[in-house]
Amino acid sequence: MKKLTIISVILSFFSLLYADVLGEVVKVKGIVKVKHKDSIKKTKVKKGYKIQTGDIISTYSKAFAVIKLKDGSDIVLDEKSILSFEDKNKLAQNSGKIFYKITKRDRKNGLKIKTEFAIIGIKGTTFIIKDDNTSKQVALKEGLIGIESIKEEFKLYRKKVLEEYEEYKNKQLSEFEKYKAEANKQIAIMTKEFELESGSSVSFGEDNEAKEGDIDNDEFEKFEKLLE
Repeated sequence: MKKLTIISVILSFFSLLYADVLGEVVKVKGIVKVKHKDSIKKTKVKKGYKIQTGDIISTYSKAFAVIKLKDGSDIVLDEKSILSFEDKNKLAQNSGKIFYKITKRDRKNGLKIKTEFAIIGIKGTTFIIKDDNTSKQVALKEGLIGIESIKEEFKLYRKKVLEEYEEYKNKQLSEFEKYKAEANKQIAIMTKEFELESGSSVSFGEDNEAKEGDIDNDEFEKFEKLLE
């Protein structure tokens, strides 16, 4: 009886120990560090590290980290990126460029990623979020994601102007600029949230402007090779 009790205690201990494990670091290159919840110290991350609720993962110059979540989703942090694991359904990207390949989820377990410029809602998609000194952008290769403003309404410009540019490319640039300025007034949509479709990107600028464009397939290929 005592033996069974000891085994039960041990099993309970390990169950509690790994209850908050959200995923595992499966590949590391360069300097990657983690700051645990309620800690001010950062420690170096190695392959096999188990990510806990509250962990903040940081990659340094010329480094990257590949993370496999418990549901099979893949996340790749490019250099100079910071990602906070708030819980199994909530992440916060503080900076950098991060590739996400999220497995399909139901409505109840949808994933949300908070950034400085928006909250991204995901049920299962492949996309990249970029937030650095050069640009703030979300690029979606597959699936559908919802983008919600954390400030005032977005001034959203769909891809219509870029597509219509092809029809006007034989005209003088000055004529097109006049047309574009007028067209922008007509197609700008004021909205608190919107959906981004596959094959599209959206860049965020001043005054909460959001402009749609095309994705860079080479960028996606670069990250997908790191998963091999």
